Amino acid sequence: MPPCSSELLDNPINRDKVRTIYLSRHGESENNLFGRIGGDADLSSRGEQYARALGYYINTLPQPCHKVITSRLHRTQQTAQYVQAQKEIRHEIDEINSGEHDNMTYEDIAANFPVEFALRDRDKLNYRYPKGESYMDVVKRLKPMMAELELEDNILIISHQATLRCMLTCLLEGNLAELPYLKIPLHTIIKLTISDAGVSMEYHRIPVECVDTFRPKPENCEISRNLAAACQTVPFHL
Repeated sequence: MPPCSSELLDNPINRDKVRTIYLSRHGESENNLFGRIGGDADLSSRGEQYARALGYYINTLPQPCHKVITSRLHRTQQTAQYVQAQKEIRHEIDEINSGEHDNMTYEDIAANFPVEFALRDRDKLNYRYPKGESYMDVVKRLKPMMAELELEDNILIISHQATLRCMLTCLLEGNLAELPYLKIPLHTIIKLTISDAGVSMEYHRIPVECVDTFRPKPENCEISRNLAAACQTVPFHL
C-alpha cells in the first residue's frame, strides 16, 4: 500500500521553514459516553472541562494560535469556544459520514447488520457505510484543505477521530493500510512541527478523564462469526 501523500497530494509538502500546527479531537461528547458513532451530540461535562483546559493551553502558548478551524458539528465548536482566536468552520473536516448507521452503537450494528459490520472489519479503509462514507472518501474530501495547510502556521484544528487519522497519515506520509487504526485519543493535543527535516509529532495529554473510543481490529472478521466475537474489541461505554 503506497503512502498517503501519493494518494492525496499533487505536490510534496513545502517544508522550507519551521511551522507548527496543533490538532485535537473535540472534547468527550454525550455520544462518546454511550458508545454511539457519528451524530451531532453536545459535549459531556468532562468534555466541557477539556474545552476550558484546551483554551487555557492554547491561549498561554508563547506564540498562541491565530486561527481555530472546526467542523460543522456542535462538539467541535463547543470545544473551541474558550480559544481566543479567529474561528473558521469547514465541512471538509466533518467526521466520517456513517450514513444509515449514524447514532448507533457498535453493538447495535453488529446485532442488526452483522454482514456490514464484518465487511467493515475486513477492510476498514475502503468500506463505505450504507449511504455514507469510507475512510478513502474522507481522504479525498480533505484534499483542498491539505493543500491549504502547506501555507499555515500556528493554527489549531479541532476535528474528529476518523478525520484526524486521515489528516495525520497524509501529513506524516504514513501508510494507508494503518490509517484506520491510528490512535487519536480524546482530551489530547497533538503538536506537529513541520520543517525541511520532516514532521515531528508530540502528544500532550490534558488531565481530564474521558472514555477510550479506540477499537482494535478483531482477530475474527468472518461474516459467520457470532455477536460476542464481533463485539470482542468494542471499547467500554455506558
